[in-house]
Amino acid sequence: MLMNFKETEIQKIYVSSDFHLNHDPKWENPIWKMRGFPSAKDMTDGIIQSVNDTVRSNDILIFLGDWCLNTTLDQFNEFLARINCQNIYCLWGNHNNPHEKKIYYAAMKSLHPEFCEPFAKEVYPFKYRNMTFIGHYAEAVLGGQYCILHHYPLLIWNEQKHGSWMLCGHSHCGCEKTIAENSDGKILDVGWDGHKRPWSLSEIVVVMNTKQISSAGDHH
Repeated sequence: MLMNFKETEIQKIYVSSDFHLNHDPKWENPIWKMRGFPSAKDMTDGIIQSVNDTVRSNDILIFLGDWCLNTTLDQFNEFLARINCQNIYCLWGNHNNPHEKKIYYAAMKSLHPEFCEPFAKEVYPFKYRNMTFIGHYAEAVLGGQYCILHHYPLLIWNEQKHGSWMLCGHSHCGCEKTIAENSDGKILDVGWDGHKRPWSLSEIVVVMNTKQISSAGDHH
């Protein structure tokens, strides 16, 4: 399924990844401390505020995985309710809160009685409150630009040599290949750590205009 998101003055497109809301690891240098927050709660509050300060209710927020961790179902629902944006499209990451999967599997079982996770086929899109789950990988046209969307950065992606974009997360902007400053290839880590708020489509355009098309390894 190819998704097509058109941008207008009343509905802008934003992309982000790797919020890790409520992530409270017990080992040394937990993520909230590395991000400059005094606690997991402060990090969660700060990130939600950064989203609401940037993305309006009617805008589109495309999220590339790792939404929250260490979170009860009530907390998961609370975080969604605190986000003003009503059009969140979410890919799975590698840190999927168990309750996100439970919500999805429960819905699939109600719609498809033969559903028996984890071996059944997954069905997308699936809407839950203000979030629509779109699977593990997606190809989309964002404001006229062909994009490959995945939690993990890909070395080779569809239509790469024709100027398609690879938008990803996962590395928390720690991978030299995917940071905004790297000009080799139209690939960008849109995670929260590199921008401290969701990227607008217009901001991504500016960055991608500084990057060169790289077709290394793409034979098609």
